[in-house]
Amino acid sequence: MRILTYILFLIFFSINTIAQTAEQLVESANNKMEEGNMLGAIKDFTRAISLKPEFAEAYLGRGTVYGELLDFPEAFKDINTAITINPDLNEAYFNRGFISYMTKDYKNALLDFDKYITQNPDDAEAYLARSNTYEKLNKNEEAVKDLLQYLDFLPLTSQQYTTRSAVKYKMFDTLGAIQDLTKAIELKPENYELFLLRGNYYMSIKNYNKAIEDYNVYIINDKTNYIAYIKRGESYAALDIYSAAIEDYSCAIKINHNDARMFFDRAIFYMQINEYENAKKDFNMAELFNFEEKDLLYFNIGIAEINLGNITEACKAFEKCNNMAKDFSDKYCK
Repeated sequence: MRILTYILFLIFFSINTIAQTAEQLVESANNKMEEGNMLGAIKDFTRAISLKPEFAEAYLGRGTVYGELLDFPEAFKDINTAITINPDLNEAYFNRGFISYMTKDYKNALLDFDKYITQNPDDAEAYLARSNTYEKLNKNEEAVKDLLQYLDFLPLTSQQYTTRSAVKYKMFDTLGAIQDLTKAIELKPENYELFLLRGNYYMSIKNYNKAIEDYNVYIINDKTNYIAYIKRGESYAALDIYSAAIEDYSCAIKINHNDARMFFDRAIFYMQINEYENAKKDFNMAELFNFEEKDLLYFNIGIAEINLGNITEACKAFEKCNNMAKDFSDKYCK
C-alpha cells in the first residue's frame, strides 16, 4: 500500500469512528434520560458534542435534559444551536416552544408550535401544547379548536367523550355536544349523571320531550337532587303540562324548602291552571324567603288577589310594585 493511500485510509477510518462514537454516546445519553439519570445524560451528550461539534441531535438532547431540569437558559441555548445546525430538526421546534411557554414567552412558543404542527400534523400532544398557549394569550376560540383536535386523536373513553361534549357546548355546538354525550352514555350507561347533563343540553335547544326522558332516567337513580326535579318541571311547564311541573317543584321544595325562586315559580304554574289560592300561598312563601324581584312578586300577588275577589288586598300589593301594575291600579283601585 502506498504511503498516501495508507494515510487517506487512516483519516477516513478515524472520521467514521468518531461519528459512530458520537452517535453511540447520544444513544447512551437517551437511555440514561429514560432511566432518570439526567446528569449522566448531560455528560454523554457533552462528550458527543466534543467529538462531533455539528451534531444537532446531541445539542437537542442536551437542551431537552436541561429543560427537564428546569435550567431554561441552558436549554434554550442548546436547542437554538441545534436549529442553527439543522433547521429541519422538527422536534427542536416543539422543545423550544415548550421552553418559551415555561418562561411565559407565549408568542414565541406559539410560533414554534405552529411550525412544528405544520410538519407534524398528526402529533396529538402538539395540539394540546398549542391549545394551552392560545389560552395564555386569551385566544379562547383557537384554544378550544386545538383541544378538540387533540381529543380527536385519542381512543375516547366515556369520560373523554364527556369532556369533548363540554368543549363543544361552550362553542355553541349543542348538537355535537349531545352526540358526544350519547356516545359517553353508550360506553357507560350506569353513569346516570350523564343523563342529567344531556337533559340540560336538550333543554337548551328546546327539545323538552327528550330532556324529560333523560331527567326521568336520572331521577329514577337519584331522588335527592332537587335540581333535577326543577329542570324536569321547567320542561313540563314549557310544554304547558303545568300539573306535572307543579308536582316536580313540590318534590324539589321538599328537598330544599327555603328557596324563594322555587315558591315563586310554582305559584306561576298554579296561576296557569287557575289555582289562585295555592298561588297566593306560594307567593307569600317567596316573600317570606326574600324573593329579590319585588315588583314582579307584588304584581303577581295582586293578580292572584283580583282573581280571588280580594280587590282591597290586590290594591295594597299593586302599591308596592311601582308602575308595573299601573293599568290594574287605574282599573281596580281608583
